[in-house]
Amino acid sequence: MTKEVKAYKNLPKKVYIRTFGCQMNVRDSEVVKGLLLAEGYKLVDDDAAADVILYNTCSVRQHAEDKVWSQIGKHGNHPNNKIIGVIGCMAQNYKKEIFKRAPVVDIVCGPSNIDNIALYLGQALRSKEAVLGADEKKRKDNIYHTGFYEDKDHAYVVISEGCDNFCSYCVVPYVRGRLRHREHGKILKEVSDAVGQGVNSITLLGQNVSSYVDSGIDFTELLKMVSGIPGIKSLTFLTSHPKNTKQELFRIMAQTPVIKKQLHLPVQSGSDKVLKAMNRGYTVKKYIEMVDQYRGIVYNGKLSTDIIVGFPKETEKDFEKTLSLVREVRFDAAYIFKYSPRPNTKAAAYEDDVLPETKQRRHAELLKLQKEISRSKLEAQSVGR
Repeated sequence: MTKEVKAYKNLPKKVYIRTFGCQMNVRDSEVVKGLLLAEGYKLVDDDAAADVILYNTCSVRQHAEDKVWSQIGKHGNHPNNKIIGVIGCMAQNYKKEIFKRAPVVDIVCGPSNIDNIALYLGQALRSKEAVLGADEKKRKDNIYHTGFYEDKDHAYVVISEGCDNFCSYCVVPYVRGRLRHREHGKILKEVSDAVGQGVNSITLLGQNVSSYVDSGIDFTELLKMVSGIPGIKSLTFLTSHPKNTKQELFRIMAQTPVIKKQLHLPVQSGSDKVLKAMNRGYTVKKYIEMVDQYRGIVYNGKLSTDIIVGFPKETEKDFEKTLSLVREVRFDAAYIFKYSPRPNTKAAAYEDDVLPETKQRRHAELLKLQKEISRSKLEAQSVGR
C-alpha cells in the first residue's frame, strides 16, 4: 500500500504517545516508550513538537473508538512530515481498513506486535510504504524488562495477555487474542527489578487475573510470591472474574499486609437473563454469595464493579434488578457503561433494540444511585474516624 513520500530522513525522532483505554493500555504505552528510548528516540509531551505520533487505542466501546477517529481526523489527509501510528486494539480490529479510512496513518500495529514497534518506525522513516503489523502471537517477554515506568513509585506488571472468556459483548479475545500466561519467574524478575529502581507499589494486570496458572503456580501462589519480595509496600491487581474467583484469594488478601483490601469484581448486570445472554458464567445469587464471602473474610474490604446498561433485550424489569443488586451490595465504586455493539462478538448479531435515550436514562439513573451510595459510605467512614 503506497503512500506519498515524506521527508523523514533528517527528523530527530521525537515521539508523542497518547493512550486511550484501560490500565493494560497504560502499561502497553510504557512498554512502547521503553523500547523506543532504547533505540534512541526521545519522548515529548506535546504532539506539535513530535515527529512521531502514536495513538494507543481501545475498542471495548464505540465511544472509545470515536475519540480516536476524531483525534486522527485533526491531522487531515495530507502529509505533514509527521509519522502517524495507530497501535493497540483498534489496529488489530480494523487492520488495513485504517489506512483506507485515514490515509494520513503510516503505521498500524496490533497489541501482539508492539515488540516490533521500533522496526515498524524504522520502515516508515525509510520507505514510502504503509506498515502493518497485526498478527496474533505471544509477545517476547523481554519487552517487559526495559525498566521504564511513568510513575517512579508505582508499576503495572502484566501477568497474562488475551482472554478466553468470550463474553458475548466483549471484543478483547478478538483484538488481544487467546489467553497466554507469562512465566511466573519472569514476572517475579520484573517486579524485583522495579523494586530495585525504587518502585514500592505494584499492580498485577490481566483481563482475568484469577485464571492465572504457570507450572502449577496459580494466582494466589503468585500473589504470595510477589508480596514476599522485599521492598514492596503495596500490592493490588486487576481484574478478577466472578466465575473463577475463589475464597482462597480472599484469605490471601486478608492475611497479607501489603495487599490492598480492595477488589474489582465486574458484575455487568443484576439480571440472570442478561448475564446468561452475556455468557458471564455465574448467577446473581452466586455473585452475592461471593461478595458476602469477601466481606466476611477481608475486614473493611473495598469493592468496585463494572455494569453495562442497555444490553440487547434488557427490559425495564431487568434494569430494576440491576438497581436492586446495586442497592443490596452497596459498591464503593462502579464504572457504568452504555452498551454498544462490537465487531466480531456474538452480541453483534443481536438486534441493538434498546433505544439510545433509554440507555442514557438507565445510565443516568444507575450513576445517580451509585453516587449516593458512595457518598453515604464516605460520610459514614468520616464519622467513624
